[in-house]
Amino acid sequence: MTPAQVIAEPPVALVAQVRRNWQAALFLVALILLGCGAAYQTPLSVHLAVGGDPLTRRREDDAPFLQMVHASEPALPSVAAWWELPGAADPYRWTQPASVISLPGLGGGYWLVKVRAQGGRPDGAPTATEWQAGTAPPVAFELPVGQIRRYMMLLPADGTVRLVMRSDSFQAAGDPRVLGFLLREVRVQTIGGWRAPDWGQLGWIGLTLAAAWVWGQMSALSPRWGLSVIGIGGLATIMAIALARPAFALLTPILAALSAGATAVSVSLALRWPQQVAWRPAIGLALLALIVRLAGLLHPHAISSDAGFHANNLLRFGLGHVFLTAGLPAEAGGGLAPYPAGFYLIALPFQILFGDDFATRRLLVTIVAAALDSLFCVAIWWWVRQAEFGQRAALLSAACYLFATQALEALAIGELANVGGQALIVPALLGLSLGTAANRSHWLALSGLALAIAAGLMAHSGVTLGFGFLIGWAWLLAWRQSAAIVTPARLFIAAAGGVALALIIMYTTPVYLELISGRRGQGAIGGQTPVQITTETLLALTGLQPPQRRGLPVPLGLALANLIGLWIIWRTQQPTTTALRWLLGAWWGGALSGLVLLLFADQGLRWMLFLYPALCIPAGIALDRLAARAAWGRVAVAVWLMAIIGQGALLWVSQIRDYLH
Repeated sequence: MTPAQVIAEPPVALVAQVRRNWQAALFLVALILLGCGAAYQTPLSVHLAVGGDPLTRRREDDAPFLQMVHASEPALPSVAAWWELPGAADPYRWTQPASVISLPGLGGGYWLVKVRAQGGRPDGAPTATEWQAGTAPPVAFELPVGQIRRYMMLLPADGTVRLVMRSDSFQAAGDPRVLGFLLREVRVQTIGGWRAPDWGQLGWIGLTLAAAWVWGQMSALSPRWGLSVIGIGGLATIMAIALARPAFALLTPILAALSAGATAVSVSLALRWPQQVAWRPAIGLALLALIVRLAGLLHPHAISSDAGFHANNLLRFGLGHVFLTAGLPAEAGGGLAPYPAGFYLIALPFQILFGDDFATRRLLVTIVAAALDSLFCVAIWWWVRQAEFGQRAALLSAACYLFATQALEALAIGELANVGGQALIVPALLGLSLGTAANRSHWLALSGLALAIAAGLMAHSGVTLGFGFLIGWAWLLAWRQSAAIVTPARLFIAAAGGVALALIIMYTTPVYLELISGRRGQGAIGGQTPVQITTETLLALTGLQPPQRRGLPVPLGLALANLIGLWIIWRTQQPTTTALRWLLGAWWGGALSGLVLLLFADQGLRWMLFLYPALCIPAGIALDRLAARAAWGRVAVAVWLMAIIGQGALLWVSQIRDYLH
C-alpha cells in the first residue's frame, strides 16, 4: 500500500459512510418539508402589543419585529413596574422617519394587517405618512394628533409580511431623537385560501436537517439513531411553524449557521483523527449542547440583565485591571467583593479575532461561556467510560446535560462568569480521576494538579466555595480509597499548593485585602432555619421546585434516574468504579456543605448549578441498565430520556420567552 493510499483511505471511508442510507435520509427530509408546507396552512393570528401589554405586563415582545423604532413608552429608568406609570394603560413607541414592521416566515398570500396609530406633533398638526408593502404602490394619508385610529390593509406577502412606514419627522424640545408618529398596536391575521410556504424558511430548515445528517454520520451515530434525531427535530419544526411561526422564523437562520458550523467541526475532526471513533459521539453531544445554548442566547427575543457587565469587565481586564470587583446584594452582606478574573483570562485571547466594540465583546463572552459549559458533556462521558461502563451509558449520561436547566438559566440571565468559571474546575477533577495524586504518579503530575486546583479557586467566587469543599471532602474520603487513586498526603500537598498559589496571585493582593477588611462590619441580613434549608433542598433535588432564588427546576425524571444510578454505582464492586464513587461522594459533599452559608445569608447560592453534572453521571448509568433488559427497556429509556430533554427544552424556551419581558 502506498502512502497516498494510506492518506486517501479515511476520507473515502467517511464519504462512503455518509452516502450509506442517504436515500432514507433524503426521503425523511422531503417528508418533513412537506409537513412544514402543510403546517403553513394552519390559521394564524399575530398580535404585537407595541410598547407592552398592560394586562399581562409583558414588554419587548414586539421588539424583534420592529425596525428603526424607538424604545417602549412610558418608561423611567428608575421604575421597573412600567405599568404603574401615567399613560401605561395604552403604551406606545415613537417611530422614526422610516420605520418597518417585519413579520418573517408567515407564508405567502394575502394578510389582513391592522395598525393602531396617531400623530404626535406638539403643534397639533397632523403627521403626513405613507405606508408601502413590497412593490405595491404606497398609500399616503395623515395621522391626526387628538385621535387614535385603526388602519386596516390587505397586504401581499412573499413569506414575510413587511410594511414600510415613512412619515414627516420632527424633534420635540429637549428630546434628541428624530420622531415620526405614535405606534400603539399591530395585528396580523390570515385570509382564507391556500398559502404558499416561506421558501426561504424551508431552505434554512432543509440545510439544518442535511447538516444534522452529515454531522450524525461524522459522529459515528448509527443510521437508525440519525434518522430518529432528524425525525424528532422535524416533528418539532412542524409544530413550531404551526404554533409559533414568527418566533421560530427568527431562529432558523441561527440554527442553520450553527448546524453547518458543527458539521464542519465534526468533519474536520473525523478526517484528522479517523481512528478516534469512540470520542466522536461525545464531541457531537458537546457541539449539540453548544447549539442549544447559543440558539437561545442569540435569539432576538432573548434579553440578558448581566451580559453587558461581563463585556465591560473583559474590556477592563484587557486594559490591565486584573483585580476586579462586583457589588453584592444586601442579602449577601452588601458592598464590593473580589471578582476573580479566571473566565476573562480565557475569553481575552479570542478578542483578537473580533472587534473591540461593546456588542462584539458581549457576543464573545456569551459564546465563550456557552462553549465552556458544553465541555461538561465530554467530561461526563469520560468519567463514565473511565469507570468502564459502556459507551451507551456514557452517552446517555452526557445527553442528560444537553438541557442542564441551571446552567441554561444562568446563561440566559447573564451569569457568564459563574458558568464559565465552573468549567475551570474540570481540569482539576479530571486530574483527580486520573490519579495524579497517587503514589505512582510523577511529581510533575502532582504540580499540574496543584495548578489546576489554583485555577479552579480563581475561577469565580461563586465556584470557589463549592470547589473548596469538594477538595476537602475528597481528602477525607481518600483515607478510605485505594492508594492507586489518590493518597491523602499527596492530595494535601497538591491542595495546599493550589490554595497557596490562589492566595499569592489573587486573594492576598492589597486591593482585595482592603476590601475584605472593610467588610468586617457588614453583616448579611436574612438567613434561613435548618428545617427550611433542608425542606427546600430536598424539593429542589427531586425537581418539585426550583433551588433557592432560581426560576427553573431540575427535570423530574433526572432525580429518579440519579438515585437509581447512585445505587448501581455503589453496588458495583469492580475496582474501576472506585474512583467514580469517590469523585461523586466528594462532589455531593462539596455541594451540600455550601448550604451552611444559607444559615447566615438568604442569598441565591448556586449549589445546584455546581451539582448538576454529578446528577447526570449516575442518571445515564441507570438508563443504560434499563436499556439492557429487553426491547421494552430500550423503549422505556427513549421515553425517559425524551422526558428529561423535553422538559429541559420547554423550560429553556420559557426562559428565553419570559425573562425580563
